[in-house]
Amino acid sequence: MHYYFITGTSFGLGKAIAEALLQREDVFVYGISRTSSISHNHYQHMFADLGNPSQLSPIIELFEAPFTNQDSLCLINNAGMVDPIKYLGDFTAEDISLLMHVNLISPIQLMNAFLKIPHDVKRKLVINVSSGAASKVTDGWSLYGSSKAALDHASRHAAKEIELNGMANIYIFSVAPGVIDTHMQAKIRTVSKHSFSMVDRFIDLHKTNALDTPEQVAQKYLKILDAPQEFPNVVFSAREI
Repeated sequence: MHYYFITGTSFGLGKAIAEALLQREDVFVYGISRTSSISHNHYQHMFADLGNPSQLSPIIELFEAPFTNQDSLCLINNAGMVDPIKYLGDFTAEDISLLMHVNLISPIQLMNAFLKIPHDVKRKLVINVSSGAASKVTDGWSLYGSSKAALDHASRHAAKEIELNGMANIYIFSVAPGVIDTHMQAKIRTVSKHSFSMVDRFIDLHKTNALDTPEQVAQKYLKILDAPQEFPNVVFSAREI
């Protein structure tokens, strides 16, 4: 059986990946988010706010199931938030804590627990959904960009440690999806130029239908899931697929 643990399945890319996987045989998907929008016999929803560390325990308990050497397991850390988009100096302590917990701390905690699953399973794979913001300087995105850059770096470290331990059946990736037509993009378009000088570019992308759909990008992530050995880089963009 192929087991998938996907955060942020309420809408957008996470939901599109889950729904695409559920069209296949021998698949079971655990969706992790604050709301549920998928109904399927091979889908179980775990209600959780990733901004609240105390709510991770029931998710981590899923990793303690008695998996066998016939099982393939995948964790997709997709949930993320870009708001509030502000300049450094304008954030509250709560702003910083919440975004870092959702984008960085919770994904690392889930990775840490996932990698503790005994290595005699058929395969373990982690895909962290990154962002082009991890390698660019964009005003107003200091928290978002730095959280994604740290997630990229944590992924590189984990991949190196797996290599040194000779674990050929474990893969770690951090993959930027490109610009997708999601709720996050809608939020970005409402920000004032005072906090985000590039807002007009994102408005134009929407007006000119230059955004990929979640379903289009989900198919690229499925290619990684199906053949991880064909992707030599830990950190890359889905645009390269």
